[in-house]
Amino acid sequence: MSETQDVQIVVPENVKEALSIVDGSLGSFMQRELISASEVTDVLLDIRSALIRTEQSSADITIDIADVESEMEVSAQA
Repeated sequence: MSETQDVQIVVPENVKEALSIVDGSLGSFMQRELISASEVTDVLLDIRSALIRTEQSSADITIDIADVESEMEVSAQA
């Protein structure tokens, strides 16, 4: 059996910021019945602004494939 290698995923900070904007907006929008077009436009512009920033650094994440594989295994007792 061959040894599995770790996988490195690089997540830019601007993507994290955009996801944070989406999560926050979804949280507030879900509690309301009606959302104005200008509010949605503001959120979309915030996301766009976050995504076009390229000067920010990235966060490196290292994933141990063995850990991922063990979490994906289905228990025989289930």
